[in-house]
Amino acid sequence: MRARKAAAAVVAAALVILAAQTATAQESGSFEESRSYRHGYISIEHGGVTYTGGPATGTKTIIQSSGGPFVVGASSVAQCLAFSTIAEDGLRLEAACADTDTSGDVLHAYAFREQGSLAAGGGGEGWWEIRGGTGKYEGITGSCTYRTEYLDGSLLVSLTACTWTRS
Repeated sequence: MRARKAAAAVVAAALVILAAQTATAQESGSFEESRSYRHGYISIEHGGVTYTGGPATGTKTIIQSSGGPFVVGASSVAQCLAFSTIAEDGLRLEAACADTDTSGDVLHAYAFREQGSLAAGGGGEGWWEIRGGTGKYEGITGSCTYRTEYLDGSLLVSLTACTWTRS
């Protein structure tokens, strides 16, 4: 009888540990995504500074993930509003983005870049802040690095690597 109780206690403890590990795994992780946009930027020259801004709309697809709400193969419609300045001291770009997945849940992110260009054949490296969202993205924060390449025809592509946590 004691052996059965001991075995049951071991099994119960193992199940608790497994459940805790699963919950922890879903509370943080990493993912990589591929983004593709068509942008509608306009530029003006003003006092030696080039100001550029406008929308970028496209898609993103998760290409690698440790789990959680970021599932490999899941895609979203990505909408961003970008603004940049180019002056003697270089480029400063910021973009607020909202990515809506097939469930209607929205992930909010904010991109920064301080090097490279916006011209076809150009691009550069930058970083993202993940700033929560709705549904499965509520309470999620994180950071990402990305590399963007601008193509002819007002197109751009980006590869992003992120880490995230849920608070």
